[in-house]
Amino acid sequence: MALTTKHQVLAWDLVEGLGDEKHKGVYFRLSKIYDESFLRRILSLVKLAHNEGKIKAGDRGRYFMGILKKETQFYGKSVKNNTRRRSGAKKKVRTGKRSKSA
Repeated sequence: MALTTKHQVLAWDLVEGLGDEKHKGVYFRLSKIYDESFLRRILSLVKLAHNEGKIKAGDRGRYFMGILKKETQFYGKSVKNNTRRRSGAKKKVRTGKRSKSA
């Protein structure tokens, strides 16, 4: 797989770090939505919990998503990616007359 953007690299780091290739599409989506430092911090918490024997290898993805949910409730929109926000521009209004086709 050719990784060309920083989002793809981050997503693949999450997939490998969590050992959850089955749900890689979710991590690719998350890497576009949330800040890189935020996701990497959660990944390090999951790795630490696994190394201490608190969670099983198969539960790393579930544990990651649980922390993500709690942290986003606490921090709100401040952890979202600034580059993915909408500009607030309104939809273009069509001003010309349309020709009627018979």
